[in-house]
Amino acid sequence: MNRRIIIVWAAAALLVLCGTAFGRDDEFRVTIKTDNFQDLYHDSAVISSDGRSITLVDYGQNFVSESPVTLLPTAEGILVANGAEELLMGSPVWVYPDHACRLILESIKRGDAWEFSPSYRGFLEVNLTENGQLQIINTVKIEEYLYGVVPSEMPSSAPLAALCAQAVASRTFVVRAIIEARAMGRNYHVDDSVFAQVYNNRQEDLNAKQAVDQTRGLVMVDQDNLLVKAYFHSTSCGYTAASHEVWGGGTRDSYPGRPTPYLLPRSVLTTDVTVDWNDDADVLRFLKNKAISGYERKSPWFRWEIGFTRAQLEATINANLASLYQIQPQFVETLQDDGRFASTPVPESGIGRLKDLRVAGRGGGGNLLTLEIVGSNGTFQVSKELNIRNLIRPSKLYTNEDIVIHRMQDQIVNYPMLPSTSIAFEIIRDAGGEIAQVIIYGGGIGHGVGMSQWGARGMAEAGYDYGEILKSFYSDIDLIDIYTVRDWQKLVFPE
Repeated sequence: MNRRIIIVWAAAALLVLCGTAFGRDDEFRVTIKTDNFQDLYHDSAVISSDGRSITLVDYGQNFVSESPVTLLPTAEGILVANGAEELLMGSPVWVYPDHACRLILESIKRGDAWEFSPSYRGFLEVNLTENGQLQIINTVKIEEYLYGVVPSEMPSSAPLAALCAQAVASRTFVVRAIIEARAMGRNYHVDDSVFAQVYNNRQEDLNAKQAVDQTRGLVMVDQDNLLVKAYFHSTSCGYTAASHEVWGGGTRDSYPGRPTPYLLPRSVLTTDVTVDWNDDADVLRFLKNKAISGYERKSPWFRWEIGFTRAQLEATINANLASLYQIQPQFVETLQDDGRFASTPVPESGIGRLKDLRVAGRGGGGNLLTLEIVGSNGTFQVSKELNIRNLIRPSKLYTNEDIVIHRMQDQIVNYPMLPSTSIAFEIIRDAGGEIAQVIIYGGGIGHGVGMSQWGARGMAEAGYDYGEILKSFYSDIDLIDIYTVRDWQKLVFPE
């Protein structure tokens, strides 16, 4: 074994045994999912480099190749082969490129506009799992990770101030996630999907890189000098949502949860508009208004509508209500004979004939907290954002008919879930009083908490700098340089 390989092996072993240190050269661990971010575990891996060669190392062997290498899980270990030679290696296997080069994971595809095999800075670790598959982890520096996050989360055509705001929000998000993951003892800190932040779904871009470099180290802290929970989303209805009214409270009695001061509803409109969220007619007028002036008007999701027949709504509700009860029974309740709602099993025949849809509660940003469904088999209440979005799905999967969402300037067919819970209903009944059609008018897409990415773009176009943008979405926050902080742990766990 030559000196270079000994050094690489020793560094890898030290990293695993001692953990990753934080500092100016901080590194952390991102687990890489399969195609379309479907799974954490891979059946195989094909790795190459944009340099001359790659080096694979376990605790006692090394394999150097100038051509792509295939890694296969076996009962005895990880089989490594490049067509000319092969070697059975242990687990984990660390994969390194030539200096300053990148590793290309040829066995997966990324990209929503065009497909490509993603490349990774840092190095890869390949683990053999108990289920006989491979786990692939990218160890990378935070700033270099952000080179792959910012263009994946916000188009690089956005103004620089918006990209800078995204860079600071993403850096804040991942530093907090790293600290929390270290406390949990997991062997990776975040994954590369929307469950954390999308990473390397777009190739690196000079504009996004400039935004990361220009804001190097900057993160947001609240008035207690704790890292902000830097949530962001694509588009709001014109008002962002409060985090405690979207996710807060793990039980029905504790939902909504405790407010987070910097994640309360904020207007993203450019005009003073007052909406009475307790008045369904007022909310409907607001959400039907495509001409309202706001920083998000260029987003295709700023306003949208979906038309369902009664049969189509019955189909999607009946297909999803029982499964939602199985997952979160405390948030799927049925009206009892004594007038109370309680969590009880959903009838096998579902809601029966749909008689009415009612808003039983809204948040301070207009988002539904609880939806009430009146059917011939009973009256049901479904609470929480994702439950409501997964209940009414505008998809052919449930109806055998195309369901069309009409957006600001175009339409989209068979979307997998309700775009947001900022919605209002227009119920059309026949001569006998039965529901014939329900039109859902909505605004925005996603959970609605924190920074609106389309709002940030609109504000940047209006001349706001990235600090002003961030402080308009996250109230009473300050920016600090994370690399001047000695003990990052105290930014999440102060005691």
